[in-house]
Amino acid sequence: MKNINSVPFLTRQKLFMYVDKTSLKPVINQKFKSASVFTSTGFAVVVNEKNEYAAIDENGKIVLGFSAEEINLNVINGLTFYKKDIEYEKKMPVWKWDWNIMGSGIKKEQTYHKIEIGVVESQQVLLSEDVPYLEDNYYLNFISVDETHVFWNGTLYEVKKNRLHKIENNIAELLENKRWLKGSDAEFSMYGLSQKKAIHSGLKGSETLSVQFEKEIITLNEVNKERYAPEVPKLLADNKTNDVYIFPQYEKVFPRKITKATSSQIEFIRKTSLVYSITNSPYFLLGVFNYDHDIWAYSWLYIDTEGNITDSIGSYDFKVLDRVGNLVWPDRKMILPDEFINKDWKFGKIKYYSGMDDCYLIAIEDEKQLRTIGLWNSREKIWEIKPQYYDISVLDTKKQIYALQKEQDGLYTLLDNKTKKSIGSKAYKSINSEGMVSIKNTLGETVYYYIDVYSGKEYKE
Repeated sequence: MKNINSVPFLTRQKLFMYVDKTSLKPVINQKFKSASVFTSTGFAVVVNEKNEYAAIDENGKIVLGFSAEEINLNVINGLTFYKKDIEYEKKMPVWKWDWNIMGSGIKKEQTYHKIEIGVVESQQVLLSEDVPYLEDNYYLNFISVDETHVFWNGTLYEVKKNRLHKIENNIAELLENKRWLKGSDAEFSMYGLSQKKAIHSGLKGSETLSVQFEKEIITLNEVNKERYAPEVPKLLADNKTNDVYIFPQYEKVFPRKITKATSSQIEFIRKTSLVYSITNSPYFLLGVFNYDHDIWAYSWLYIDTEGNITDSIGSYDFKVLDRVGNLVWPDRKMILPDEFINKDWKFGKIKYYSGMDDCYLIAIEDEKQLRTIGLWNSREKIWEIKPQYYDISVLDTKKQIYALQKEQDGLYTLLDNKTKKSIGSKAYKSINSEGMVSIKNTLGETVYYYIDVYSGKEYKE
């Protein structure tokens, strides 16, 4: 990774040039209609007067030539991945024409995307396809498996000399600890990076889970049911051993017997509809959904790999998310206990970002149906940012930099939550974590430029 000292600077001519962030002296002679900050690997996306996109290095050298295709960059494992994308109308064969039954004409074209994805450093093209609009898409969502391996689009790659080499295709789901699942004919196998043979094979999806208590077999007939079936079921049962592995990491076997439980706990288990594995612990999460509250929520118990049931497991540092990223555990009552809330409050989804430790963004609706959001510290039991804002944007979790919007359609201001002080003296129509902000000028035009989100310093004339 490079120490990047260049930033895009907006001139009076409404063009961007790259300057030294401290001295503001130009470091690249060219000027552009639009420009991005440099990646940690030293590349940026620029746009010329013809609205053509290109990628340049820190010296201004073009590494991806100007074209009408929009360019996006993402850095994983020290490599810069790019995506080129352009929308266009494609003429279709007659059997694919869209015939309007109201007689208003025949549409002979369909909207397509031309997409190219590759590696900037080696110019390796990983994908080049034309895809129908809204039917399919590809993203720069590369995942680091370890220092020399990345995962993308169902494929595991080894990185050698800035090029990606396929190791495994058709991966259904990537797991932690360098493991993954592959599926074939409704059966799944688990593999690891260091193993040539499957760690587990013959795994089949199930919505039924059985566990023995004393002489009784308790069968849960509808566990982890979802409206739409996921590609990988949340329960995977081994055909040979009958061992059951549980979402999200399928890393340990659910116990076959309950060795310790009270009668009320057994009644709870009979009603259980959600079972998740709590990663990096010996526990599984058991949930019963309550339908008779003003706000629907789960009640919880826990069972360990030895079959012991417990009401509480202490302060394990983990989060349980569903498949779309919503926080399942800990729930609102654990994070924000009832004694700290107003009785008329209702709650929306709780947001958590990696690096926020014990802080959570909590959406609240009061008795007047006014919706606000605040930042709650579950360890200290205090509002780091009181729920008085329409929106709170997380710009830097480690340094606790936030952008606050007081009311709907209002302007954003910067806050250093560590010092509890505002950053800079300006307010903006929008702001992102890279420091791009927007304002309305005196002519009513939206103007974009960059600032330093840590000091408020503006990079414009």
